Amino acid sequence: MRDRRCDRYLDLMKNEHQFWQDLARTINPGWAVRVDPLSNNPSGNTLAGKDVFIYVVDVANAWFGAGALLSSDAPKIATWANDQLAAESSILTVGSLNTADVAGKAIALCGALGADAADPEVGAAVSMTTAALQATQTYARAVPANRQRSESDMAGHWIYLAYRTRNGQGIITRPVWVSTVHPGIGRAGRFLDPSDLMQLVRTVVQSETTSSQTMVGRALAADGGAIVSPKILTY
Repeated sequence: MRDRRCDRYLDLMKNEHQFWQDLARTINPGWAVRVDPLSNNPSGNTLAGKDVFIYVVDVANAWFGAGALLSSDAPKIATWANDQLAAESSILTVGSLNTADVAGKAIALCGALGADAADPEVGAAVSMTTAALQATQTYARAVPANRQRSESDMAGHWIYLAYRTRNGQGIITRPVWVSTVHPGIGRAGRFLDPSDLMQLVRTVVQSETTSSQTMVGRALAADGGAIVSPKILTY
């Protein structure tokens, strides 16, 4: 017979999870926000207990998604994502898939659908992005900076831009990292202020779509340029 105390505990955890998710959506209107209790650590089941914040952006549609997790869960997510891709590659016999490509396509799909936080596509996009970020040069630079402050390797705010190119050949992604101690912006235990996030996104997008000085800028120019939502350009 099932223990009623266990049922009550599970109900409390479910209600607390829903409370934090609703709060995150209220603070950040217009975002598809997920606060998933991925860890067995009780403090990981609240927004305040998270130290990694992921923001996924479909530049063409100005669609924003966000997720919060514990840094200690990031390696497990990367393992899950790579296992999924390895299985998919063997089924499709298309060669090796990489998390950056799949994450970009997942974000673009969410943007095209106008996905809500409850949609499984958002969870897949955030999870694949979490894995993709760990293979970037941005992550390689963030880790030692975090360790100097005795923070977890992936601690901070991570923005992942997905650009659709005008020639329709693919999705180009761009990671951005903001530490939890960034003056006036970064803070642990909460999402970035929407206005700060939009300003960061606009600055990066304008820079990369008007100049070929960066690797992403050159890739976009070579593929006919990026499709950019007026909402981002006019923010």
